[in-house]
Amino acid sequence: MFRQLIKKYTIESFLLWGACALVLLLFPWVRIWTISQFELAGFAPLLDQIRSLEKFSPVPLEQFLTYEGVVGLTFDEPILLLCVLVWSIARGSDVVSGELGRGTMEMLLAQPVSRTQVMVAHALVSVLGLACLVLIAWCGLAIGIETNQVPISTQRWFPIPGMPISIPNFWSEAKTVHVPLSQFVSPSLYITPSLNLFSLGLAVWGLSVLMSSWDQYRWRTIGLVLAVYVAQFLLFLLSKSTPAFKPLVHGTFLAAYQPDWMVQVAAQEPQRAGDWWYGWVENSGIYSLGPLGFSAALIGLGVACWGIALLLFSRRDLPAPL
Repeated sequence: MFRQLIKKYTIESFLLWGACALVLLLFPWVRIWTISQFELAGFAPLLDQIRSLEKFSPVPLEQFLTYEGVVGLTFDEPILLLCVLVWSIARGSDVVSGELGRGTMEMLLAQPVSRTQVMVAHALVSVLGLACLVLIAWCGLAIGIETNQVPISTQRWFPIPGMPISIPNFWSEAKTVHVPLSQFVSPSLYITPSLNLFSLGLAVWGLSVLMSSWDQYRWRTIGLVLAVYVAQFLLFLLSKSTPAFKPLVHGTFLAAYQPDWMVQVAAQEPQRAGDWWYGWVENSGIYSLGPLGFSAALIGLGVACWGIALLLFSRRDLPAPL
């Protein structure tokens, strides 16, 4: 019966998973293709105009003039986050309140299956589906990096005899050559950000399961999860706005989602990409967990919410189907 549950939940969620997987595979490639049409050095003058926004970024803005930094911004794109959050919230809200809302929970528990098995079956389908979605997103990035080229301007320089400097040759036109993006960016830089994306989805999924475990209506469960997520997002923005609100960062789990900073660490300090504890971060002015530490914190939150949900679901009285 347990295997039948897994098969049932897999079939029910296949269309949603397939739609999310298709977007997560195509969107990173399309975004990287768009980036590859421009030479990033031309955007340098814009930095001074948006310097005031640097406080909202965990890394210096100069990182976004590098190809690894611009490609890493894919993890902040609303479309990518939306696909992961839709899967997490849809699957998490369906565990209890979804079954109750459809009136199928009573028939389900009338079978030789325990409430714990129902929760575990949902968890296996949801977590494995989330892991596959994140893996597909990383594959989309890797394919985009390996198949695209970027324009590079070339200018001849003449050395000045006796001096350690050179001057450009203004009599010849600068040429633009196209170089494979893989010469500047490695897909391995985005392994820890991908793990961080998975951990964010797991945390939101755990929160959705927790809300579903005591509720009866799926629409209300989804509304509560979205309200919590929006509140967490607003706290995160306030904590970045002024020093007076900086302590609010400790009240939001979104502070543990740091893909841009993880790209910077992987590019500049590859030996620290697997650290659990990082220490002092100059740009943020705070002591920080390491790349794996942030992901572990979000995973721990998701697992803790699922554990509490299992306890609540095991002890609650289920309402009769309407």
